[in-house]
Amino acid sequence: MSLTGPPLAPVEEMIHGVLVRDPYRWLEDRSLPETEEWIREQRRRCDEYFAECENLLAIEERVRAYLDVEVVDQPTKVGDRYFYRRRSRGQEQACIYVRESSDGEERLLVDPSPFGQYASVGIHWISPDGTLLAYEFKQGGGDRKSLHIVDVTSGVTLPDLIETGYARGFAFTSDRRGFFYCQERPERPEDHTVCLHLFEGTEEDKVCFCVPRTRGSRLVLAADCTHLGAIHLHRMDSEDVIDFRIALKTDPDNWQYVFMNRPLPFGPILKYGRIFELNYDESPNGQLIELNQSGEMLRVVIPEQDTMIRQVVIAGHNIMVNCLNERTPSLVCWNLEGKRLGSLNVPQGGTVQLLPIKSDDSESIFYTCESFTQPLSIFEHNISYGWTRPWHLREHPTLSTDLYVRATTYSSKDGTRIPLTLLTRTRADSSGRGPVIMTGYGGFGMPMTPQFSVLVALMTEIGAAFALPNIRGGGEFGKNWHDAARGRNRQVAFDDFIAAAEWLFSEGIASPGQLGIFGGSNSGLLVGVAMTQRPELFRAVLCIAPLLDMVRYEHFDQSAKWRQEYGAANDPDDFAALYSYSPYHHIERKSDYPSVFFVSGDSDDRCNPAHVRKMAAQLQELPGRDASVVVDYSEQRGHSPVLPLSVRVDALTRRIAFLCREMGIRIAHGVNHDPICA
Repeated sequence: MSLTGPPLAPVEEMIHGVLVRDPYRWLEDRSLPETEEWIREQRRRCDEYFAECENLLAIEERVRAYLDVEVVDQPTKVGDRYFYRRRSRGQEQACIYVRESSDGEERLLVDPSPFGQYASVGIHWISPDGTLLAYEFKQGGGDRKSLHIVDVTSGVTLPDLIETGYARGFAFTSDRRGFFYCQERPERPEDHTVCLHLFEGTEEDKVCFCVPRTRGSRLVLAADCTHLGAIHLHRMDSEDVIDFRIALKTDPDNWQYVFMNRPLPFGPILKYGRIFELNYDESPNGQLIELNQSGEMLRVVIPEQDTMIRQVVIAGHNIMVNCLNERTPSLVCWNLEGKRLGSLNVPQGGTVQLLPIKSDDSESIFYTCESFTQPLSIFEHNISYGWTRPWHLREHPTLSTDLYVRATTYSSKDGTRIPLTLLTRTRADSSGRGPVIMTGYGGFGMPMTPQFSVLVALMTEIGAAFALPNIRGGGEFGKNWHDAARGRNRQVAFDDFIAAAEWLFSEGIASPGQLGIFGGSNSGLLVGVAMTQRPELFRAVLCIAPLLDMVRYEHFDQSAKWRQEYGAANDPDDFAALYSYSPYHHIERKSDYPSVFFVSGDSDDRCNPAHVRKMAAQLQELPGRDASVVVDYSEQRGHSPVLPLSVRVDALTRRIAFLCREMGIRIAHGVNHDPICA
C-alpha cells in the first residue's frame, strides 16, 4: 500500500507489514526543477564551507605534488608490440601509446584531449596480430562507454564503432574482417544480444545470439581464439543463476548449451579452445578445473592450496595464479596440464595484482605491487623465458616523515578476532592519543590489503594515524569470511567496524572527538551505517558514492545485480535485514550525528546519486544541528576513476581539508616544511 500526496510530500509504504517512511522520495527524480534547485543550493553551501577552511592552498600544493606525476598503466604485449596508457605531468588525461619493442620509439595512438577535459580513453582489446586495437571512450565518470577501432600501423581510427552503453564483451573475428560484441543499452529495452559487425559492411550488424532481458538479468560475451561464450545471468525461483552456451567463431549461429541454471558464483574462462573455471563449490580456497563442452568436470588443473586463489591469468600456455595467505601475497606459475612450475619473487608486506590480458596471443604477464608507503609499480614477467623486470616505477614526493606499520587484532561484538593494521608516525610502543582516520570494506569477498593512498599519506604527514580493520564480508580469509557478513548477516560487518572504533579508544590511540571514518561505494554504506548506529564514536564522516537507502537500492540503474550480496526487498527475511540497518531509514530526530561530507554526481550509474541527495537532505533538516553536512556534487562525477587531473586535485584537497577542520587538526607549517598536528 502506498500513501502518497503532492509530488514533494513524504511517501509511506507498507512493506511486509512494516510502515516505511521515505520523506525525500522526490529527490530521486533528477528531472524535477526542485531537485535541480536543491543541487544548486548544495554547491553554494559546499563552496561557502571550503572558503572558510584554513590552509586550503597549502593542502592543494601537496596534493598536486602527489597526483601530478607521470602515470603509466594498462600495459600489454602482443607479438613484439607493447601497448599502454600514459599521462605525462601536467596532462589532464592519459593517452594510448604503442612501442614496436621494449626499447622502441613511443608512438601516440589515441589522444582524448580534443574532446574536452572529461573525455577519457582506455585499452579494451587487441587483435592477435597486434594490428587492430579496440579502445573505450567515455565522457565523465560513468560506466557507460563507446568502443572504437584504431588501425595500429597507420594510427587511423576507423569509422566502425559501438555506440555508448555497458560493454559486456568483445572479440575480433578470426580473419580480422570484423568483431563480435555484446553492448547493453538501458534506454533500449530490447533483448540481450551478441552481434557481428563487419568492417566496411553495408548491412546492419547481424544478431548471432539473443535471450530475453528481464529485471536484473545480464548477458556477457566471452571469447578465445576459436570460440565464443554466452554467459546469461538471470533470476529463477528467487535465485540468481547462469546459463552458459558456446559457439565456434566460424559458425556464430550455432550455439550449444554447456549447462543451464547453475547457481552463482561462476565465471568460465575460455582459452585455446578449452573451458576452465575457478571453482569454490567444494574448495573454500578455490581450485581451477577444466570442463568439457557438456559442462562436466574433466579434471582438476590446480588443486586447492593452503592459500586463497584470488586471480588466474592464462597466457603463453601457462597459468599465473595470485594467492593470498591472510595478508601475504604470492604469484605461482603452472602449466595447463597442472604442473607447478615455480613462483615469482614478489615484495612482501604489500599488495600484488595481476593485470588482465588484452589479447589471446601474449607471452608477457604484467602485475603491480604497492604498499601503504610505496606507490604502485608495474612489473613484466615473460612466460617463454622466465625473466621478470620492472616495467614502470611510479614516482612520488619523498614522505616527510617515517611511518610505522603495526599489525594487531581486536575482539568484535561476538568475540571473533579481527585483524587490524595501524599506520602511525611514531613507533607502536609510543604513548599518546591523537587524531585517527579509519576505513574498511566488508563486502563482495574483496580483501583489504596494503595499498598506497594519497589521502592516507597526507593525513599521516599532518599527524593522524590510519587504521584498517579487515572486517568480515571481505575475502581476507576465504569464502567463509565473506559469507559471515553477506546478505542477512550484513550487520556482522558493521559490528566489526564499530568494534574497531571502540578498540582505538580503549587502547588510548584515538582522542575523543578526533576519530574520522571514510569510505566509498560499499564502504560508503559501511560508514553510513556506522554513523547512524553509533554516532557518538565519530567526529567526521567522508562518504563517497555510497548506497544509503537499502530498501530501494535495487530500483536504481544496475543495482539489482547485487541481490546475492545484499538480498532482495521483496523477500520478507531479506527486507527485515536490509531495513534494520538502512542508514536513510535510521536517522533520528536528534542533533548528535557527526559532521558528514558526501561526494556524488550525476554520472554515477553504479551507486545512484539519489542515495546521497536523500540522505543529505534528511540530515540537513534535523533541528538544532551544529555539525556540518556538506555535499560535493557534480554532473561529471561517477563511479569510475577517470576524472581529469585538475578535478581530482581539487576533490582530494577538499576531502583532506574537511577531515582536518572537523577533527581539529591544524596544519602549523606550509607545504615546504613538515606539517604537524597542533
